[in-house]
Amino acid sequence: MTSRVILFDVIETLFSLAPLKDRFLRNGAPEESADLFFAQLLRDAFALSAAGVFKPFPEIAQGTLRVLLESKGHQDVDSAVKDILSVFGELPAHPDVKAALESVHQAGARAVLLTNGSRANTEKLVAGAGLTELVDDVISIEDYQIWKPRSDVYREACQTFGVSPAEATLIAAHAWDVHGAMQAGLDGVWVRRQDTIFHPLMGKPTSMADSLPEAVKAAL
Repeated sequence: MTSRVILFDVIETLFSLAPLKDRFLRNGAPEESADLFFAQLLRDAFALSAAGVFKPFPEIAQGTLRVLLESKGHQDVDSAVKDILSVFGELPAHPDVKAALESVHQAGARAVLLTNGSRANTEKLVAGAGLTELVDDVISIEDYQIWKPRSDVYREACQTFGVSPAEATLIAAHAWDVHGAMQAGLDGVWVRRQDTIFHPLMGKPTSMADSLPEAVKAAL
């Protein structure tokens, strides 16, 4: 049994945001608005965090989406916001997630989800995908009142599980997330999802992978 902890980012790394585009279309907005919305959501979250203000994911998502829809002249903003945001509780797992989590357990390591979203929503996604038995725990930034990628989040997560940063690896599809973990002393494995190359200013990750099982293999 190894003491190693494998931390997984959740949205886009484990669960696909593809349904978000369909939800925008259903509400009369171009599907490309989905990518813009998620990018602006992260921008607003990081800006608040940099200013020393913590707000949870659902509140920022609601505020950012409302600004976007109002700015585009949407006619029924209240209804659209409610419908679009509900998709975050219905995101499907990527096809390679189960095999990757199984590999973690077969190696005797612990699989922990570290999310900027809420614990309740993440646990709902995990249960809906039939992955509950493969996930040792879920950590939300709400536990620490700090957004990733601030280094404190990753250090706090390691402390929660009684390991040093050197005994933990973060796997994520976001270069900024991997970079933040590595700044905190963890290993960082980047898995290609929506981007084809790692951001050149973020520093080289410990490893890069084309699939989640490959990423787990590099992390163990």
